[in-house]
Amino acid sequence: FDVPAGRTVALVGPTGSGKSTITALAARLVDPHDGEVSLDGVDLRELTQAALVGSVALVAQVPFVFDDTIRGNVTLGRDGIDDDAVWRALRLAQADGFVSRLADGLDTMVGERGTSLSGGQRQRLTLARALAGRPQLLVLDDATSAVDPRVEAAILSALRRGGESGGDSDDQ
Repeated sequence: FDVPAGRTVALVGPTGSGKSTITALAARLVDPHDGEVSLDGVDLRELTQAALVGSVALVAQVPFVFDDTIRGNVTLGRDGIDDDAVWRALRLAQADGFVSRLADGLDTMVGERGTSLSGGQRQRLTLARALAGRPQLLVLDDATSAVDPRVEAAILSALRRGGESGGDSDDQ
């Protein structure tokens, strides 16, 4: 199947229908046995690792947060992601509200695996990490399962708009 640039596609179906397989193929966690998965006409297997990481971002259902600051978790040391870009990504992920309320803001240490954050906050932080890199392809694998439905709706709305929406009002 083809997905035109700029389109949003939701894959729904019963267990075993291939949703996770398509997610893994799109993020090049696995390569296809037959055919190809391409981005803008380029087979993902032809991209260097750096080009792949810069083009495709996967946000999984189970977020992984590093024992680092909020800033470090969003930037991952990538060049060109300044604090303005970090705050933009946090806004899109509806995480700017809880981050701005933290005593040390972007400099807050989150602990190993983000132990100082709730599950929803960890999910929003990993979504902000993906968005900060401005990928061509954003793959969300049940990436908002731990957030309140109202926050999830705000995230999806902000993503559709490319959003400059305001922050969240809860700490989920």
